[in-house]
Amino acid sequence: MKPSRPARALLAVLAAAAMAGLTPAQTLPASTPPFGAELSIRFWDARVYYAGDSVHVKVTLHNSGASPFRFKLSESRMFSLSFEARTPSNRLLDASDDYKRAVAASMPVYYREITLEPGEEYSFVEDASRYVKLGEPGLYTLRAGFLPELLRPGEKGQAILSNALSLSVRPAAGLPPSAPAVSGMTGEILRPEKISPDEVIRRTIAARQKGRWEEFFLYLDVESLLRRNEALRLRYDRESDDARLRMIEAYKADLRLDRVDADIVVIPTSFEIVQTAYTAAYGTVTVVQKFAYPGFSMVKDYVYELSRRDDVWYVVGYSVRNRGTE
Repeated sequence: MKPSRPARALLAVLAAAAMAGLTPAQTLPASTPPFGAELSIRFWDARVYYAGDSVHVKVTLHNSGASPFRFKLSESRMFSLSFEARTPSNRLLDASDDYKRAVAASMPVYYREITLEPGEEYSFVEDASRYVKLGEPGLYTLRAGFLPELLRPGEKGQAILSNALSLSVRPAAGLPPSAPAVSGMTGEILRPEKISPDEVIRRTIAARQKGRWEEFFLYLDVESLLRRNEALRLRYDRESDDARLRMIEAYKADLRLDRVDADIVVIPTSFEIVQTAYTAAYGTVTVVQKFAYPGFSMVKDYVYELSRRDDVWYVVGYSVRNRGTE
């Protein structure tokens, strides 16, 4: 994830010393040292969570002090971040197997050094279920801790502690019905409209530019995008109906995190629809998109493929061709 407000310095990736023989911290520190920075967390896609679901959390570091705040952010964020989850009886949940393996591995740790000026903040999204075992239904209190100087061998280190979130995990007895998409601007339920293919693409790209994810997904056939990946398609075809729906939801979450189909979620500076062609059931829309970088702009041709179902056009695929710079 990009920071919600850009950090002033993002230095090149550096190598740290090997981290051999580590064991994960069982609890977060009892208090936050005076770093001059604050840590806050919130649910990235707040919804009903079921046992086994991913729990994506937006983590934000804010420099609330009067001086620059410098910290190291590991490429594998498990060396910078930790989560703890407690039951109402204050029982601490175990660390996940992924977290235990990551921090116990004997390997170099790569990190970036970042500086936040007073008032600036840096945000990213992490899956808390990769850190803590959340496989059992129940009500939990979830907190995070951030280590500005990384996890050190044999040490817990001093952490910046976050606010607490109340997390309810329900039993995984079948897949719950999908909630209708709701506009983040008006609170109204979003429904696909019977509009032309070029208007579908215009609204989809504009929604991504404005960060309106529910509107962005409204005309995307996520199943068709998932099936473009050969490995995922083979797995998808072997799964039950419930498991397929879970794969689709996971794929949507990965799109939000820019882990898959990066070309369709990247935000253009500007775009122009230059050609539209369609029959009764299939159409294509060609769009010239520009992406601004310091001193130049990258220009790309996007050809979106659309399929018509119940008089509504949905995006089922796309291709990209680089046109160069200007």
